[in-house]
Amino acid sequence: MGISVVKYAGKSDDNACWGVLREGGIYRLNTDYATHRELMAGYFAGRAAFANDADKQRIAAEDVVFHSPIANDVQLFCQGLNYADHRAESGASNSAHEDNLLFMKAASSICGPNDTILRPADCRLLDYEIEVALVLKEAINKPVAISESDLPRYVGAVVMCNDVSARDLMFGAPMLQWFRGKSQRTFCPMGPVLYLMDEEDFSRLYTLQLTLLMNGKVRQSATTNQLIHRPAATLAEISTFANLAAGDCLLTGTPGGVLAGSNLKVGLAIITNMKNDRKRREKFTEAQLARTRFLEPGDTLELSIKTPDGAIDLGTQRNIIANA
Repeated sequence: MGISVVKYAGKSDDNACWGVLREGGIYRLNTDYATHRELMAGYFAGRAAFANDADKQRIAAEDVVFHSPIANDVQLFCQGLNYADHRAESGASNSAHEDNLLFMKAASSICGPNDTILRPADCRLLDYEIEVALVLKEAINKPVAISESDLPRYVGAVVMCNDVSARDLMFGAPMLQWFRGKSQRTFCPMGPVLYLMDEEDFSRLYTLQLTLLMNGKVRQSATTNQLIHRPAATLAEISTFANLAAGDCLLTGTPGGVLAGSNLKVGLAIITNMKNDRKRREKFTEAQLARTRFLEPGDTLELSIKTPDGAIDLGTQRNIIANA
């Protein structure tokens, strides 16, 4: 089995350090790794030595503040509409033969797993998206063919993230700018656990259970065996046009249950106003708010991802929504 690591600081201390998370306790690593890239390189260079580097003194998880284990200088490659139920609620074709929807998210959106999510002043359609992110351990700088059995060569870790999205910013800008709508500051809580994978862990990759609660009510629940475009094929596809560095992340998409949805009024708001950005945003926002209530200040989110046997547990994120 692999090992769970966290980046944390004392509640009155801004100096973050790394630790191994085991049975609810944290054991500080004596080596000071500057980033998750260095930490992953250290682990895969010598796993036994890495484990032995942990301090013997136990620190209670409730006594610390968790930081994002992912540095904010990475590339965040993202997949959209990668679960059938999410494709359906978005009004997209439900065929597995549809193209893999790929986009980018700014690394400056990364924040801690329990940080406050800030709703921009010009946003009325704030939404959540629980996702599993894969973290690369080997760079890809040319087109490569990657099979599922090749994944342990390229992927070194998994981490939980929330692809927070401002739907009105996405659909109310020229050419439907997803990048802007998904890249606001605090729009990517990550962690708390960075799970460093051993080869045997890959047999559990498609058994991860994703659960998101909004104000205590389950809104998203799915397992990764429902992924349409799987990681190996996706990484191979990205390699045909972009370089990926060790430490970069692939966010594999969110299941159904997001707040945004599709109906006739939503579709007409987009189609009939395709050439008028201001009016499209106005009508799209009206149509969405007529369907449901979106995230507002004071709302709480709780996210968790783990395998049924608990062998891989990416921890829990708890966030409150506030106005920027």
